[in-house]
Amino acid sequence: MRIRRLRGSELVRFVDELWLPFAREMAAMDDFDTLADSGVRETVFSYVKDRFSDDDIATFVAEEDGLVGYVSVEKRSSPPVFARGPRGYIDGLFVRVDHREEGIASALLSRAEAWARRLECEFVSLDVHADNHVARSLYRRADYVTKRYRMTKRL
Repeated sequence: MRIRRLRGSELVRFVDELWLPFAREMAAMDDFDTLADSGVRETVFSYVKDRFSDDDIATFVAEEDGLVGYVSVEKRSSPPVFARGPRGYIDGLFVRVDHREEGIASALLSRAEAWARRLECEFVSLDVHADNHVARSLYRRADYVTKRYRMTKRL
């Protein structure tokens, strides 16, 4: 398995093979993440393309027999009222079901952390579904600790 930066020529494959399956899996876990009924693929492609051209955002892919996983990480500035520097934010981490429990998610997470460290981020953070026990276990093993709870209410 090899981990490397996503290439511009792979954006369509990335959306179809990794991003959309990840989004569908998250939607099945929580209807808060339900995708729109139409135009999703085109909208996602535009979103991914915009993020790809941003120097403060990186997407890394795991490649084995094709693309098998990804992590997206971005550098975020802290408001100037806080005595802390920038942080890395893991925006998405996904491994195809047929490649789970092979250490790929841990390797992707480490790669994202290394990127954030190189950009002089002081911390790295992420959001995870409360019911995603597998992911929460992965993050705890990687020394992530709960600092906040995000609460949501449907109106």
